[in-house]
Formats: sequence, C-alpha cells, structure tokens
Amino acid sequence: MSMSEAQGQAPAQAPGQDPQYEYHRLLRRDERYRWWRPLAMLGTGTGFFLVLTAMVMVALFASMLFNPAFWNADDAAIDAYFDETLMDMSNPAAFFLTMISIIVMIPAVWLAYLLLGAKPIGLLLSVTGKIRWRWLGLVAAVSTLVYAVYFSLSFIFDALDTSTTASPSEFMPANPLFYALLVVVLTPLQCTAEELVFRGAFMQAVGGWLKHPAFAILLPVPLFTFGHLYDVYGLLDVTVFAVAAGYLTWRTGGLEAAIAVHVVNNTSLFLLSAIGQIDVNETESSWQALAASTVMTAVLTFIIAKLAARKNIVRTAGPAPRSAPAPLLAPWPIAYPAHYSQQPQAYWAPPQAPENREQQYRDPEN
Repeated sequence: MSMSEAQGQAPAQAPGQDPQYEYHRLLRRDERYRWWRPLAMLGTGTGFFLVLTAMVMVALFASMLFNPAFWNADDAAIDAYFDETLMDMSNPAAFFLTMISIIVMIPAVWLAYLLLGAKPIGLLLSVTGKIRWRWLGLVAAVSTLVYAVYFSLSFIFDALDTSTTASPSEFMPANPLFYALLVVVLTPLQCTAEELVFRGAFMQAVGGWLKHPAFAILLPVPLFTFGHLYDVYGLLDVTVFAVAAGYLTWRTGGLEAAIAVHVVNNTSLFLLSAIGQIDVNETESSWQALAASTVMTAVLTFIIAKLAARKNIVRTAGPAPRSAPAPLLAPWPIAYPAHYSQQPQAYWAPPQAPENREQQYRDPEN
C-alpha cells in the first residue's frame, strides 16, 4: 500500500495523465458539475421520497376502508391495531409496510440521480457504471460464512448463560413460513435502498464538496444511525456498521460490498427471528454484544478489503468523454469549387456561378 492510500487519498497522477475519480468524487467527473448540484440532487430525492411515501400511506388507508373489520371497530380497537400489530416487526403486515416504506427510496434516489447526478446513471452503483455481480456474489459468500461463525459462537455462549429464561416460541411470528418468504423477497431491496441513499447519493454529494474520503464516509453516518430505534449500545453498533460500509464503498469503488454485507446481516437476523431465535423487536443491547459485533465487523471488513486488492477491483473512473461540439449551421451547402472562395465575397453570401462572379468583379473601366 502506498503512502497516499494509507492516508486515505488517491494515488498521485503522473504529469499528463488523465485524472482519476474515486467513487465519492464521481459527481465531479461530469463536465456539467456545479457546486449546487449535490444539494439539488438531495433535495429532489427527498421530494420524490415524500411523494412516494404519501402514495403508500394513501394505499394503506384505502385498504383499511375496504376492510369490513374496520367498519364497526371502535377507536380503542383501531388504536390497539396500530400499537400492537403495525409496530410489531414480527407481524407480517408490519414487516411488509416497514420494508415498503424504505424500498420506495430506490425510485426516489434513482430519479434524482438521473436528473442531477453524474452520467451515466450507473455511476451511482460503481465506478464502472454498473453492478459487478461476480464481485457482489463473492462478498456475499464470504459474509455468509463469517456471519455463520459469528452467530454459531453467539448461540454457544447464550446456551452457556443460565440467566436467560426466554423460550424461542415467545419471539416466533404467527406464520413463520410466510414471514420468511417476505424476508427473502423484501430484505435485499430494503438493504439496497439504504445503501443507494446513505453510501451512494450522500457519499457522492459530500464528495462533490470535500475531497478527502473521510468526510464522505463519516458525515452520512449520523443520518443512518439515528434512523434506528435502539439504545446507546445498539446505536453504536449501527454506527460501526455504517463506517465499515462507507469504507468498503470507497475502497472497492462501488456499492456491491456494502450491499452484500448489509443483505446478509439483515436477512440473517430476520430469518433467525422467524424461527424464534431472536426477538426482532428488541431495542436494548449490551457492551458485550457491541464488542463482539465490532470485532466481527472489523474482521469481515479486513477480509473484503484484502479480497478487493487481490482481485484488482477497479476503484476509480477516468474522465467523462467530452461531448462533441454542435455543428455550425450553414444556410446553404458550401461544397462548391475552392476557386470560388478566391474572389472577394462576404462569408454570408450564397455561392454564385463563375460567369456572374466575373461580371460582378470586372473593372468598370474595361
């Protein structure tokens, strides 16, 4: 690793070499970039998100109106439904609504980036302008192995702890198979949505203003962290994950690694809750759980970074192709013999036949 990489900076460019743009600086690659474009992109994405969220809420309200169970229900029953059902993430209805409310960020950020982001739009995904599926699959496989070891050790230590009295049936959803199906279908979309926003749009927006990658990695972290309802240990755990995901995005030049780790993490937790091994509604954690999760995240991040270096994963993009200048408009064809132009003639005048031009420029005294 060179000294510039160790300091979190791109390697210096040789004189005369085309500039290289890291992932968080891709907005700067576009020749149309202006200082206000990142801010406009974030504002436009927020507007699309609010509109799509309102549409989801209208659909939810319409479904309630068409449900006969609500026609004769009193206010207490409706309040109980919202408090006990829609706030219970082990309930398939609550899980579905929560996932959809996050998944709508995908079209919101995609449309905003299409209007105000870099071109092509695939630069939101990686410096290559597309998803590198083989790299994503490799990271997913490695993450699955590391998480399997982590959860196995966690269960072993929990089994040795005699102070735990909860039984798995207390946490199991009413319909485990249907719940697991929702997890498999919706969780990858939910994780992708969060990565597109927090490690995609926000990182590139910050990188458009500030060059050092530390700013792009760290500044979006509070927005991601405080979107989770946990105690201080849980929030610190989310913070560690966000920093690791941001680092991997910068280090690998794309969102594939962060998406893969995020999907494996969330899918594992929700599937374990489907069989009653985890209380998905738990908001309290401990320093021991935080320490174990931090070590696991650090080890996984180190492994993925080493794999990226070994596989020579592209992490920068060259300059954008310059658009060809628009052709000059001519009021008439100019493909006439070159000797015409030897006569004095205004540039805007149409070409004339030789006999007319000779007559026009003949000496009057002759």
